[in-house]
Amino acid sequence: MTFVLLLALWLAAFMCHAALWPARYGLPTPGPTGQRLARMMRPGLPTGGLGLAVSIQGPIMGLLSWLAALSFAGLLAASLLAVGRRLANRP
Repeated sequence: MTFVLLLALWLAAFMCHAALWPARYGLPTPGPTGQRLARMMRPGLPTGGLGLAVSIQGPIMGLLSWLAALSFAGLLAASLLAVGRRLANRP
């Protein structure tokens, strides 16, 4: 269950990064409140996830599961952005 939570935290952090670069990823520009929130959440979510993983699973397994969630969340975020761009370009 910890891995699923870490995956969700990393995915949210990647989506915050995408929201801060809307032209690059073909997303609508967020308002000033959304940008501030994304800037705060982008470093905070992974840091909180690392603390959670280390406290629940121990230092070694926590770090390994945190890094594994990083990899899977990166692939999932890239897939979601690609599918979203593809759906937006449909005639």
